[in-house]
Amino acid sequence: MSDQSEQLPMLVQSLWRYPVKSMQGETCQELDMESNGVAGDRSWGVLDLTSNTVISAKRDGRLLEALASLTDGEVRVRLPGAQELDPGDVLDENLTRWLGRPAKLVEAVSHGVATFEAQEDFERDDSNVEQWEGTGVSFVDESPLHLLTTGDLEHLRSERPDLHWDVRRFRPNVVVDAVHCGLGPVEAGRRIRIGDVEIELWKGCTRCVMTTRLQPEGLDRELDILRHSIKFHDNQVGLRAWVVRTGTVRVGDEVCLVD
Repeated sequence: MSDQSEQLPMLVQSLWRYPVKSMQGETCQELDMESNGVAGDRSWGVLDLTSNTVISAKRDGRLLEALASLTDGEVRVRLPGAQELDPGDVLDENLTRWLGRPAKLVEAVSHGVATFEAQEDFERDDSNVEQWEGTGVSFVDESPLHLLTTGDLEHLRSERPDLHWDVRRFRPNVVVDAVHCGLGPVEAGRRIRIGDVEIELWKGCTRCVMTTRLQPEGLDRELDILRHSIKFHDNQVGLRAWVVRTGTVRVGDEVCLVD
């Protein structure tokens, strides 16, 4: 590596927010980082009124066909082939009709601790179902923040160029351009600073069936995505993290390791 490339900093390449759990999210130029993670991230979910579980695409991959966005703090949802709708009776009726069971959009702050479901065997959607509880703050599964580097994806592509290692499969909040920098890989157990925000990297992100799901715009179901991650990477791609010092993160911000 040349001296010039060694001096290149790590930068925020892209930022992502997912207002409704398991629906398609949105790219953002900036994100407000609060003590509980990204403001507005997984703040809403689709409640199955029969089982009283918040539906995840781990259990029902159809949710990835819907799109959720936030404007001035207000969520809007677009179901396949439909127009954008605000939360309310009309959206709930459309969700119920689309999913084929009674459902409604709920907000995490008022719903409280959610119960989620997934199949035990990611290769078989008809396998036994397991349940777990969320954090009670938002509808995230475990940690409030997820980071991925471009180096993670480039390495996977080099190993299996026949697969579609699209960033959307991994649903990160922050993607760091860390392929051609001289700072080396970002590792769990360290802290990083992005602008005024400080983030503690907790542990590797264990992947699940979400990475294999069919998604709009050309992402087919690819079970080998998860098979490969399990076999060669201990099923960890990216990092789970916590916000230590709040603030705003922007695309292009420099990412620095904290000593």
